[in-house]
Order: sequence, then C-alpha cells, then structure tokens
Amino acid sequence: MPNLSKIYQKERWDYLSQTKNGALMIEGLSVYDIVKKFGSPVYVMVERAIRERFRQFKKAFPYPKLRVQYATKCNSNLEIMRIANEEGIELDASSVGEIILGLLADFAPQEITFTNLYKTEQDVIFAARIGVQAITANSLEDIELIESAGKKMRKKIRIFLRINPLIEIGDYSTRKLQYGIPYAWYKRACEMAMKSKHLDLIGLHFHGPYVYNPRVYFRAAKKLFSIAEYLITHYNHRIRFIDLGGSFPVAHGDLQEVFQPEDMGKDFTNYFVRKAYEIGLPLPHMVFEPGKFCVANAGVGLVKVISKKRANRLNTLIVDGSTYAFLPDPIIYDCLYDILPATKMNRRRSTHYQVAGCTCDNIDILRRNVHLPTIEVNDLLAFMDCGAYSNTMASNFNSLKRAPMVMVNSQGVPRLIRRRDRYSDMFAPELDVLKMADPQEMKRYYDLWRVNIGKLWGVRKKKRSTRMSTGLLDTGAHSVST
Repeated sequence: MPNLSKIYQKERWDYLSQTKNGALMIEGLSVYDIVKKFGSPVYVMVERAIRERFRQFKKAFPYPKLRVQYATKCNSNLEIMRIANEEGIELDASSVGEIILGLLADFAPQEITFTNLYKTEQDVIFAARIGVQAITANSLEDIELIESAGKKMRKKIRIFLRINPLIEIGDYSTRKLQYGIPYAWYKRACEMAMKSKHLDLIGLHFHGPYVYNPRVYFRAAKKLFSIAEYLITHYNHRIRFIDLGGSFPVAHGDLQEVFQPEDMGKDFTNYFVRKAYEIGLPLPHMVFEPGKFCVANAGVGLVKVISKKRANRLNTLIVDGSTYAFLPDPIIYDCLYDILPATKMNRRRSTHYQVAGCTCDNIDILRRNVHLPTIEVNDLLAFMDCGAYSNTMASNFNSLKRAPMVMVNSQGVPRLIRRRDRYSDMFAPELDVLKMADPQEMKRYYDLWRVNIGKLWGVRKKKRSTRMSTGLLDTGAHSVST
C-alpha cells in the first residue's frame, strides 16, 4: 500500500495510507468503501490509535498507585469507553448520564468519579447510592449540598475537594477559572468537610484549562500537597487521592510540537513521591483524567462536496457536514482542522478554498482558507484530529441528523458504533408532550423516508404515475442516510 503523500504526512496519522489512484485509506480501508456502506458525513475512529494512547499515558508515569481516568465528556461513545475499560482505565464522569454510560460499559461504580460544577441533590444521592469512587465538591455550596444528601441517606459520602490553586505561568492562568474552590478558601472548605458527620474527605482535585507547559502540574501538585499537610497538622487526617485532572495538549492543525506525558512523567513522579514523604503522607493514589489526548488524533471526519462556487474571487466548497451537526469546534474556539483531499491525495495542490457547511447560517464555515487540489462535486474531504468533542457537542440545528460513528480495527474492518439519528429520536421529546403524532404516524413518515427512488423509477409507467400523485417521490432523496 503506497505511503501517504509527503505533503500530508504527519507522525500522528500512522494509520493513513493511499491507493495508487489517490484514495485515502484508513487502516487499509478505502474512504470510498466507508462512505458507500455508512453514508456521509461520518465519523471514523481508529481503534489502534485509541489503545496506543491509553497505553502511552499509563506507561509515562512510573508510579505504583497511578489511576488513569478517561474524561468521558470528550467522546462518550460506549465502544470507546469499553476499550478504556479493557485497557485498565477508569472513568471521570461529568453527569449522572455519564455515570450510567460507565455502568453500561461495564465499569464498576468504584472505578468512576463524579466531577462537575452543578449537581442536584438527586444526582448526589444516585451517585452515592450506587457507590462511585468519590463525588467532587466544586464549591462551598457543593459541600453543603453533598452533606445534606448524606444526612438524608444517613451515611458518609466520599468526596474530593476541587481546588483552584490560583496559579499563573506565562500566559497560563487559573485566576478567572470557574472550576474549584479558590485556594484562599481551602481552610474553610476543609473545616466544613472535617466537621461533617456525613462527609468522608478522601482526596484533593485540580483541573484547569488546556496545559501547554508541564510546570502547571508541578505547581498545582505543590499547592494540593500543602492542603494535604494542613489536614494532617490540624485534623490528623490523611487523604488517599491527589487528582491533577486532564487538559494534556494534542497536536492539531499547525500545532505540531506539544509536550507528551512521558516528557514529564518520571520527573513528576519523583516530585510527587518526595512531596508525600516531606509531609508524612502515605503514598496517595495519583490520578489523571486525560480525554482529548486519548481520542482526538484517532478521529477522522469524512464529508462529501455537494456544490462549489466562486464569488468575489472566493472559491467555496459546500459539504454535507456542518459546524452545527458535525464539527462544532470551528465556531466555538476557532479550531483549525487539517483537511485532506480524501479522493485526490496524489493531485497537486492548486487552489485555496473556503469550506462551508450545509446549514442555513452564514457562520457555518468549517475552514476559511485551505490549500487543496482542484476539488469537484462528489469528492470526499477528510477532517483530521476530530475524535474529541465533535460528536458530543453536535446538535440537530436545522433538524439535521447527527452523523454515525464507525470504529475501524487494525485489520481494516469497520463496525458501526453509533447509528445516524432518526427523526423519531429527534422529535420524540416534543411529540411525547404535545401529543401531535402517535408512533404509527412517525413510522409512516419514516417508511416514506426509506423509499428507494431507483426502484420507483424502475417500475412500469402506470404505477410510477400513480406513486407520483401520492407525493412519495419527494421523500427519498437521502435514503442512504436513514
């Protein structure tokens, strides 16, 4: 199999190759075959790349009590969570919904932590009753809420205190961060937790914005250990977990050089052990919560070009995906995905294009300026490094169906791990309460959507005219995507 054209080669895409005719291959599987079988747009996840990232992270920290927890919010697909489970990874859940997904993926409750900014008393009681590893208190009010739930349950609830260490390193700062109890308030938070008969303070937690300098983790650990020392000296209480969160950087677009976990792993482990020894704390569990690091570079988004136009010297490609229903990142934080000409990998780049989505909104622009070969209608484009957040943040704007997700294994065998939305999925919340349709009516519309146009046009003229009079021909143009 020919290697990827040199102009597109990047080390993180070792699962890509191309045919002699210039068709992109993912683990040896042609993009033509993927789209023929599953339609477009479609997310493609590479199993080998996900497993390698989980293993890389675990290997980076030579610490005997390391606990790696996958940040479910990045991509909460059940198959990805199952892979994490098989690789000995635990789970960081940001909602009751994600806890339930974790249980469905066969995680034991004690392998799941519940960490978020907002939770109801019912959420707390649910998580505590099933026995999650810990519930993270994000504020003083959160401490009160969890304590109240524990009182009603007549049991102690295991908690982490989530701390904002108020650190600044270069351009990096947590001072305006909404996460965590401000460091200046930690004594009050410790007092509330320690005096409660219904709270069991077992850990301290930090999570900040994306970290591009490993010194952030050292500085955060230093502050968390100072709180751990305070708990020892004032309450003779020894925590058992120190959680440094996630936010490890990933290469994307023109950002090629980012630090890897192994660049800091050994030094950080030595520092962690030394700090624990200095304050007389038995080695606590060291917890990290990588998410984007594990799945972002393993994802490829395939879209089809449905039209092209030139206006005011601007070449625009319209594709069947969008920022709303497929790749939201470009309109959220100006993410620049690499775009590969998936069906013309061996052609010379000659034209600068704007790539626009298919919704009725002028801000639906997937990329403002990308250099590609001459692209035609029905060509496929591949958006790289989109395995994190894309699916979980996608919406049904314009009542568009969210895309399916396919997992490709190391032998190039694809498997559907999330089907495309159905209208019955999308409309059910309104139909249920407004009683405007019953299940049989939805089924009738769904059956119309599945009409095969080719078969209709292949029947005798008399039958065709009869069917045309019923309006059925208006409903089947996208049957491949149902």
